[in-house]
Amino acid sequence: MKKSVYIQLVLIFICVFTISNILASVLSFFTTENNALNQVSTQLIESVEVAKEVYEKDEVSKESIEKLFEDKYITVNFIKDIEEYTTNEEMMSSLEMGKTLALRTNEYGNTSVSTPVAIIKAGDYYIVAKPEFKNLGFSTRSLIMSINIRAIIIGSVLFLFVGRMVVNPTKKLIKATEKVAAGDFDIELENHRTDEIGILISSFNSMAKELKSIEIFRNDFISDISHEFRTPLTSIEGYTKLLRDCSEEEKREYVDIIIEETKRLSILTTNILTLNKIDNQNISTPMEDFIMDEQIRRAILLLENKWVEKEIELEIDLENTQYRGNPGLMYQVWINLIDNAIKFSPKGETIEIKLYEEFGNIIFSIKDNGTGISKEDQKKIFEKFYKGDKSRNTDGNGLGLSIVKRIIEIHHGEILLESSINVGTSIMVKLSKQI
Repeated sequence: MKKSVYIQLVLIFICVFTISNILASVLSFFTTENNALNQVSTQLIESVEVAKEVYEKDEVSKESIEKLFEDKYITVNFIKDIEEYTTNEEMMSSLEMGKTLALRTNEYGNTSVSTPVAIIKAGDYYIVAKPEFKNLGFSTRSLIMSINIRAIIIGSVLFLFVGRMVVNPTKKLIKATEKVAAGDFDIELENHRTDEIGILISSFNSMAKELKSIEIFRNDFISDISHEFRTPLTSIEGYTKLLRDCSEEEKREYVDIIIEETKRLSILTTNILTLNKIDNQNISTPMEDFIMDEQIRRAILLLENKWVEKEIELEIDLENTQYRGNPGLMYQVWINLIDNAIKFSPKGETIEIKLYEEFGNIIFSIKDNGTGISKEDQKKIFEKFYKGDKSRNTDGNGLGLSIVKRIIEIHHGEILLESSINVGTSIMVKLSKQI
């Protein structure tokens, strides 16, 4: 049967407390008991000396003296023979000289209690004083054991309540964890503790918030990607149906549209795969040296048909720059940034592209005179699937700048954006020079 932490804590406490009390009792047997018996021996000696003085000087009968001590825990008896206490000639000689003799004897047979006895000689009698442990119910060992047993019982009862205070937060944490496992992330535990359990609860609350944000992002991602796929698929389906009954001229037009929508789906799929790939990469991504300015020129040439078609003039100023990074990922950065600048620039405008080194950093900047980005959109422009003003953007899928930002982060760089509506946009990429 599986035991709860609460039961285990109680059992551990009882075991530890019992063992400690047994050890304490054993030690007490050699200290407390001996001290108590020594005190009793002193009182016994005083008693026989007082009895002798009363018997000899005040001439009180021995029967009266014995009765005088009947109501006390010390009994005094007048006897003729003390062989049961000692046969030692040296002790007998001391008694004959009037000295008081203190002895230890085992009067109760089976018990291991060593009973103190005091003896003194008065006339023809020996006065013997001894404690009445049985009458008093006085036993040092039994006293210590009874105290320990009470301590164990009281301590165990108190620990039942104290242990519950420790275990209750854990039980709440278990129930909350079960809710999270069932998919309920909208949960937060109250926490007024500063100990390890408080730290555990704080960590749980942080985990729940993070899982909740991930769940929201996952739902948004599914919604966004579903929308992105639905639009071109709907177009492809619609124009494919129109191909059944149309003229040759219309057929060519519809086929061109289907091809464009297919390309759009292909680009979307590629971007999603790229984003997933770089999201699982870090600085351990294979790095190598490459000439960055040559890579940027290749990206410009790749997009030549787009900027030529829009009659865009490029002002290019690229310094010879060597950089250590992932060439494949960095090439994605230049393609996305240059393509965006072309896409949102009006026909016949100018785009400035620069690459230079400054204060140990490599700076890439691209500036266009296009439609610009509002202040509100600038806050979200690097989020996945965010397109900003939909009225001015019928192309793209909102993943390009997300990919750019993630790649720059992998290379421990930063990307800065400045933009104004109908004025243009300037983007700067700053990378540490690593050669």
